[in-house]
Amino acid sequence: MAQKTRTRRSSGGRTDGAKDFDGEGVRRALLAALHTLYQCFPHITLPQYLIALEVLTAEKDGHPHTLATLVKKLQMPFSTASRVVWSLTAEGGDIGVIKYKNHPTDRRKKYLVVDKSALPDQIPKAIHRALADYYGDSLNKLKRAS
Repeated sequence: MAQKTRTRRSSGGRTDGAKDFDGEGVRRALLAALHTLYQCFPHITLPQYLIALEVLTAEKDGHPHTLATLVKKLQMPFSTASRVVWSLTAEGGDIGVIKYKNHPTDRRKKYLVVDKSALPDQIPKAIHRALADYYGDSLNKLKRAS
Protein backbone atom coordinates (compact mmCIF):
# COMPACT_ATOMS: atom_id res chain seq x y z
CA MET A 1 0.00 0.00 0.00
CA ALA A 2 1.40 3.38 -1.00
CA GLN A 3 1.64 6.04 1.65
CA LYS A 4 0.41 9.55 0.90
CA THR A 5 2.89 12.29 1.53
CA ARG A 6 1.70 15.50 3.07
CA THR A 7 3.18 18.81 2.19
CA ARG A 8 2.80 21.96 4.16
CA ARG A 9 2.01 25.20 2.49
CA SER A 10 3.56 28.41 3.64
CA SER A 11 1.23 31.05 5.04
CA GLY A 12 1.61 32.96 1.77
CA GLY A 13 -0.30 30.27 -0.13
CA ARG A 14 -3.37 30.03 2.05
CA THR A 15 -6.35 28.23 0.67
CA ASP A 16 -8.82 29.20 3.40
CA GLY A 17 -9.36 32.72 2.10
CA ALA A 18 -7.70 34.31 5.13
CA LYS A 19 -5.37 37.29 4.71
CA ASP A 20 -2.51 38.54 6.80
CA PHE A 21 -3.21 41.77 8.64
CA ASP A 22 -1.74 44.62 6.65
CA GLY A 23 -2.17 48.32 6.01
CA GLU A 24 -4.73 47.88 3.23
CA GLY A 25 -7.39 46.58 5.62
CA VAL A 26 -6.78 49.51 7.95
CA ARG A 27 -7.07 51.96 5.06
CA ARG A 28 -10.35 50.39 3.99
CA ALA A 29 -11.72 50.52 7.54
CA LEU A 30 -10.70 54.16 7.88
CA LEU A 31 -12.32 55.02 4.57
CA ALA A 32 -15.52 53.24 5.66
CA ALA A 33 -15.50 55.18 8.94
CA LEU A 34 -14.99 58.52 7.21
CA HIS A 35 -17.68 57.75 4.63
CA THR A 36 -20.17 56.83 7.36
CA LEU A 37 -19.16 59.88 9.40
CA TYR A 38 -19.85 62.05 6.38
CA GLN A 39 -23.28 60.44 5.95
CA CYS A 40 -24.14 61.08 9.61
CA PHE A 41 -22.60 64.57 9.82
CA PRO A 42 -22.26 65.99 6.28
CA HIS A 43 -21.12 69.43 7.46
CA ILE A 44 -18.46 68.41 10.00
CA THR A 45 -15.07 70.04 9.47
CA LEU A 46 -11.66 68.45 9.93
CA PRO A 47 -10.93 70.44 13.15
CA GLN A 48 -14.29 69.32 14.57
CA TYR A 49 -13.51 65.71 13.72
CA LEU A 50 -10.00 65.97 15.18
CA ILE A 51 -11.23 67.46 18.44
CA ALA A 52 -14.12 65.00 18.80
CA LEU A 53 -11.76 62.09 18.19
CA GLU A 54 -9.22 63.40 20.73
CA VAL A 55 -11.93 63.96 23.36
CA LEU A 56 -13.26 60.43 22.78
CA THR A 57 -9.77 58.89 22.98
CA ALA A 58 -8.82 60.77 26.15
CA GLU A 59 -12.10 59.83 27.83
CA LYS A 60 -11.66 56.14 26.92
CA ASP A 61 -8.12 56.27 28.33
CA GLY A 62 -9.58 57.52 31.62
CA HIS A 63 -8.11 61.01 31.43
CA PRO A 64 -10.76 63.35 30.01
CA HIS A 65 -9.58 66.68 28.67
CA THR A 66 -10.29 70.14 29.91
CA LEU A 67 -10.18 72.86 27.28
CA ALA A 68 -6.65 73.80 28.43
CA THR A 69 -5.29 70.24 28.14
CA LEU A 70 -6.93 69.85 24.73
CA VAL A 71 -5.26 73.05 23.50
CA LYS A 72 -1.90 71.83 24.79
CA LYS A 73 -2.29 68.38 23.22
CA LEU A 74 -3.42 69.60 19.79
CA GLN A 75 -1.17 72.69 19.78
CA MET A 76 -3.98 74.89 18.57
CA PRO A 77 -4.91 78.43 19.64
CA PHE A 78 -7.22 78.57 22.65
CA SER A 79 -9.80 80.69 20.84
CA THR A 80 -9.95 78.21 17.94
CA ALA A 81 -10.29 75.18 20.20
CA SER A 82 -12.94 76.92 22.29
CA ARG A 83 -14.97 77.84 19.20
CA VAL A 84 -14.71 74.35 17.71
CA VAL A 85 -15.61 72.63 21.00
CA TRP A 86 -18.60 74.96 21.37
CA SER A 87 -19.74 74.06 17.84
CA LEU A 88 -19.65 70.36 18.83
CA THR A 89 -21.97 70.86 21.82
CA ALA A 90 -25.75 70.75 21.61
CA GLU A 91 -25.91 74.36 22.78
CA GLY A 92 -23.48 75.61 20.17
CA GLY A 93 -24.53 73.72 17.09
CA ASP A 94 -26.54 70.88 15.64
CA ILE A 95 -23.88 68.18 16.12
CA GLY A 96 -24.06 67.81 19.91
CA VAL A 97 -21.46 65.07 20.39
CA ILE A 98 -19.50 66.80 23.17
CA LYS A 99 -20.75 68.09 26.49
CA TYR A 100 -19.17 69.77 29.47
CA LYS A 101 -18.98 67.86 32.76
CA ASN A 102 -18.13 69.52 36.06
CA HIS A 103 -14.74 68.68 37.55
CA PRO A 104 -15.25 66.68 40.79
CA THR A 105 -12.99 68.87 42.98
CA ASP A 106 -12.40 72.15 41.16
CA ARG A 107 -15.58 74.01 40.25
CA ARG A 108 -13.64 76.32 37.91
CA LYS A 109 -12.77 73.43 35.59
CA LYS A 110 -14.99 71.45 33.26
CA TYR A 111 -14.17 68.19 31.56
CA LEU A 112 -14.96 67.61 27.91
CA VAL A 113 -16.79 64.33 27.48
CA VAL A 114 -18.55 62.61 24.62
CA ASP A 115 -22.34 62.53 24.69
CA LYS A 116 -22.76 58.87 23.83
CA SER A 117 -26.45 59.28 23.10
CA ALA A 118 -25.57 61.63 20.22
CA LEU A 119 -23.02 59.28 18.64
CA PRO A 120 -24.33 57.20 15.77
CA ASP A 121 -23.73 53.45 16.02
CA GLN A 122 -23.24 53.17 12.25
CA ILE A 123 -19.54 54.07 12.38
CA PRO A 124 -18.33 51.03 14.40
CA LYS A 125 -20.58 48.82 12.28
CA ALA A 126 -19.09 50.22 9.06
CA ILE A 127 -15.55 49.66 10.34
CA HIS A 128 -16.34 46.08 11.33
CA ARG A 129 -18.02 45.40 7.99
CA ALA A 130 -15.02 46.77 6.04
CA LEU A 131 -12.56 44.73 8.11
CA ALA A 132 -14.66 41.58 7.78
CA ASP A 133 -15.00 42.05 4.01
CA TYR A 134 -11.27 42.48 3.55
CA TYR A 135 -9.78 40.08 6.11
CA GLY A 136 -12.48 37.44 5.99
CA ASP A 137 -11.76 34.39 8.13
CA SER A 138 -8.67 35.92 9.77
CA LEU A 139 -10.86 38.39 11.66
CA ASN A 140 -13.23 35.66 12.83
CA LYS A 141 -10.31 33.50 14.01
CA LEU A 142 -8.89 36.45 15.92
CA LYS A 143 -12.25 37.08 17.61
CA ARG A 144 -12.56 33.42 18.61
CA ALA A 145 -9.02 33.35 19.99
CA SER A 146 -9.63 36.27 22.35
